[in-house]
Amino acid sequence: MTAALTGCTVGPNYKRPDVPAPPQFRGGEPQPGQTSLGDTKWFDLFQDETLRGLIQESLKANYDIRIAAQRVLEAQGQLTATRSALFPQLNGQAGAARVGVRSPIESSVGVFGVASWEIDLFGKLRRANEAARADLLSVEENQKAIMQVLVAQVASAYFDLREYDAEIEYVRESLATREESVKLVSSREEGGVGSLLDVDQAKTLVYTAQANLALLEGAQEQTENVINFLLGQPPGPIVRGLSLVAQPIPPQIPSGLPSSLLERRPDLRAAEQRLIAANARVGVAKAAFYPSINLTAAGGFQSTDLLGVISRSGTAYSVGGVIDLPIFDAGRRSGNYKIAKAQREELLISYQKAVNGAFHDVSDALVGYQKQKEHTTSQALLAETLRDQSRLANQRYVGGVSSYLEVLDTERQRLTAEQQLAQARRDVLTSLVALYKALGGGWQ
Repeated sequence: MTAALTGCTVGPNYKRPDVPAPPQFRGGEPQPGQTSLGDTKWFDLFQDETLRGLIQESLKANYDIRIAAQRVLEAQGQLTATRSALFPQLNGQAGAARVGVRSPIESSVGVFGVASWEIDLFGKLRRANEAARADLLSVEENQKAIMQVLVAQVASAYFDLREYDAEIEYVRESLATREESVKLVSSREEGGVGSLLDVDQAKTLVYTAQANLALLEGAQEQTENVINFLLGQPPGPIVRGLSLVAQPIPPQIPSGLPSSLLERRPDLRAAEQRLIAANARVGVAKAAFYPSINLTAAGGFQSTDLLGVISRSGTAYSVGGVIDLPIFDAGRRSGNYKIAKAQREELLISYQKAVNGAFHDVSDALVGYQKQKEHTTSQALLAETLRDQSRLANQRYVGGVSSYLEVLDTERQRLTAEQQLAQARRDVLTSLVALYKALGGGWQ
């Protein structure tokens, strides 16, 4: 009976658009199966207990996470309100009237229960409900996408912090060595073996390291503030866990099939749900061209005496129906239909763009991660070579074979290489985070 009354549903039924997917990601190695790094839970990817705790705290207290949760509740309420139109509505009415057109003046009092129901003959209400449901799913996927971004932000900021820690450690060690060199060079100058130029050059190394240290300590504290903000906390120190070198890296990075990315990345699922909602609203706009039927029924008690209502004498009822037949609206319905179709096409293009962009994200992240590892290997060899050069230069100067200028040059290069090595190791970890996010991981 309900199916007969509700009738058909006008408007296009949703079908996922065809988006060509490459057979494999550029920059990725062919791998059997459909496993992907994106399927890994963030808790399993990051093995640093301190980092895990920071991420857990951020997922509880971050401002964007809390805002997203409220938006989900808002969308749930909107779906409930929209869905209510599919069911009969029942209201109570009470009223009193006093009519004095002719003598004698008449008074009446009534209490009624009124039921109304719009028969969804052409699916206008069902399409509206479909759109509201898709809106809710889109908001829920957006919440997951915010979680994914947050996990990546906290992990990247934490690796930045550990990189500054490593750089500061290198600079402090170098500063201590350089201060000892000043003492050595000063002693040689006093003994007539060295020169004041050597002393000034040695002091230059000290002052350069002190200036570098001040900048690094400022960046370190600012990074701690960034992490605290992501955690929804006031500025303050951040506890440390594993060092930059000790952070574990997966031996293999499976990328999975590009086609599975559509199901794994919450931003793509959110974009598709927005497209589904827009497609349903085309049906809502199209159904407005068709007639609608509203049934009403009222029953209660009416009397010229208040006591009559209380004693439930004077029973009254009515049953009726209204057919709303569109005839002329100066283009309002056709304009709304045109708007709905244009919005659907706009979101279709946006969805296709998002999918294509996701393939690019993964390919860029894959090549970036691979090349960053190669760069770090070369940078480690360079740093080791410059350590040897710096040690030999100091020995040559003490032995009187070379000037202090050679020591100055090799020491600068050595410290720069050490700092760049720390940055390269950080970049390997942050590129891993970027790849993990691009593959749709981090929200599980």
